[in-house]
Amino acid sequence: MRPAQKTSRLSWALPLAAIYGLVGVGMAAYASHGLGFMADAAQREAARTSLHSAVQMQLVHAPVLLALGLWGHGQGAGQRSNWAFCLAAVLFALGVLLFSGLIYLRVLTGFAALSPLVPVGGMALMAGWAALLPAAFLLRKG
Repeated sequence: MRPAQKTSRLSWALPLAAIYGLVGVGMAAYASHGLGFMADAAQREAARTSLHSAVQMQLVHAPVLLALGLWGHGQGAGQRSNWAFCLAAVLFALGVLLFSGLIYLRVLTGFAALSPLVPVGGMALMAGWAALLPAAFLLRKG
């Protein structure tokens, strides 16, 4: 019989980081090579610029989610800083989904009704970084 393994509230962050990394690299390639269906050069360049912004935010935050997931895997549930790491991970995941995901949706399908939520995604990413501040102080206090 295998020994019971402790589960982390951040175990979901590991596969999500892998998905974000995979999709981010794929979208980077698509932004560079796959926009030929757009006949208008100005439209194609605007789409490429938007996609590169979305890819950049996604690929910056995928390793952060990976690190948070790995940190959570190695920590016990009693750590005082857990709540801040969990909050940061949720905000990063939501921020990438809203910021990058909605840009992808608009560029690839033309569906722009949800585009006003893109800045909400950016704010969620910023809030995720802010959520790491208390975690850093709580870790220092031990």
